[in-house]
Amino acid sequence: MPPKISVTEQTSRRVVITGIGLITPYAVGREQSWQKLLSGHSATSLLQDLSNQLGRPIAGGMIPDVELSSTSLTRTPFQNDPSIELTLKATSEAIEDAGLEPGQLSNESTGCVIGSSKGGIAGYAELAGASHSRSISEDSIPAEFWLQCLPNACSQAVAAEYGLQGAALTPVSACATGLSSVMRGADLIRDGICDTVIVGSADASLVPAVLGSFQRMGVLATGFPSPAQACKPYDSRRNGFVVGEGAGMLILESLKHALDRNVTPYAEWLGGGLGADSTHLMQFDPAAESLARLITDTLQRGDVAATELDYINLHGTGTQINDLYETRALRNAFGDLATRIPCSSLKGGMGHLLGAAGSVELGFTLLAMRDHIIPATLNLEHPDPQCNLNYTPCIAVPHTINTALKLSFGFGGHLVAGLLRNWQATR
Repeated sequence: MPPKISVTEQTSRRVVITGIGLITPYAVGREQSWQKLLSGHSATSLLQDLSNQLGRPIAGGMIPDVELSSTSLTRTPFQNDPSIELTLKATSEAIEDAGLEPGQLSNESTGCVIGSSKGGIAGYAELAGASHSRSISEDSIPAEFWLQCLPNACSQAVAAEYGLQGAALTPVSACATGLSSVMRGADLIRDGICDTVIVGSADASLVPAVLGSFQRMGVLATGFPSPAQACKPYDSRRNGFVVGEGAGMLILESLKHALDRNVTPYAEWLGGGLGADSTHLMQFDPAAESLARLITDTLQRGDVAATELDYINLHGTGTQINDLYETRALRNAFGDLATRIPCSSLKGGMGHLLGAAGSVELGFTLLAMRDHIIPATLNLEHPDPQCNLNYTPCIAVPHTINTALKLSFGFGGHLVAGLLRNWQATR
């Protein structure tokens, strides 16, 4: 027989979320972003400079604070990559929200898992531009500048800022990176390696090289009547996503550590699952078998019945293939029950935050659970008959949320699912 686990050990292995920090195209800050998301207005706009460079209208979700955006023309050359600044600012808010003092983090039991889908792309763009134009001498580029272009730059920056001595990791799984980071951080707590982990992701990719590549791949929204209506998840008129920037940082703690500090968590992380759909670099298996299996396996590991789900936060990019794939997977996993579970995609209002999408959307899911309201899928005005779930079109709806599922995907077939339970419901 396996050894018995004491109550103290069980409590130390349960994972709760106690702090949230968000920077989004809606606003710089958690509560400001949440209230603007609930208002039903889109935060995407026309990126005029990038549109001129790429020769066609480009919509995107730029952060209101121009100094934090990779599109800013006022940035000093070769300063910190915007993704690092986003990470540090969102981390500071998450730590404050969790009621932690920075001095409490400087020990070997505190770590960070902060992902990036591609590293400091704005820094790479600066280096490439300087090399191409030869307008800047090599001596004017800081010797260590290239280090911030690496995928681990954000986790390194947070570890250095707070003197962390625990694990510092950097998952890279394309647009599933944010949720992968949360899952890996939870594993560190469950394995007894850490009792506090700063998790999340950041992305600042509004640069011509990235948008030009997506344009050639045919995945960017085109022909939109207005930038605010460019991304239309699950709508029959959908034809692509728009890119946004942002960061989502969360504080994970063992339940014992949180209770010892006398703080009230947002929710308990019940578990997550990883999968792959290796059909194609940019496309998924039309039958959606891999994702359906991941969803059912995740619920089984979390000991949650499908009937207990109150909300599903979808990946929902607004591309023809992705939205249909996700719909079919949920129908395959839950049958007719899938049509009765409220769900929504947030990308119609703020764009696709790429590597940061999973952690930012998980942060919004936690706020939805706190306030018991389903955020809307914006621009869903002409539903696709093949996308026949309850997507909460256009207007947020009050609804009790005790248990929620979050889904994220990425180019290359990365699949991630996360399962949460509202802390008040848990207690």
